[in-house]
Amino acid sequence: MIINNRNRMITRACYVVLLVLVGWLLLVLLQFLRWTGVIDINIGADSQIHQVAWSEEGKVLVIQYIELWGYLVSSLLMIAISSRLMILCIKGIKLKKIFTRKNVRLLWGITFVSLFFELFSSNIPIMFGDREIQFGSNLIVSPLIFLVITLLYDAAVSVSEENELTI
Repeated sequence: MIINNRNRMITRACYVVLLVLVGWLLLVLLQFLRWTGVIDINIGADSQIHQVAWSEEGKVLVIQYIELWGYLVSSLLMIAISSRLMILCIKGIKLKKIFTRKNVRLLWGITFVSLFFELFSSNIPIMFGDREIQFGSNLIVSPLIFLVITLLYDAAVSVSEENELTI
């Protein structure tokens, strides 16, 4: 009974995460379309959903393009990898096997991509005229948290595999 309730709760949480990821995807696409001028809407006075202030200086313009594409690619990778992880977790709950090597590989992917995602997402203001690259604590803390979670999950997979062998 308790295990069934826990599985149901984890499954619901995975579905909620998938819903949040769809919302994030829509936001990223809306940002990209607005930043590049494909659509013309203004949301809020100081939001990050307005057209990019492209620089006239060549080096700054290159940095802005790197920022734009880095943010877009790292966001899409985080969404795709996280969605795949949630789908595999839902399937794993049904099959009663959550701790798999596939999930570990996905967590390593999230850990790696999170470093770049944090770098690019914290430097979005560069596209709107800022001239400083920001290096905050989130650039270190978030990837380290993902690293610890990934290592713990990897250890859980190893224990799960050992238990399957001894049975």
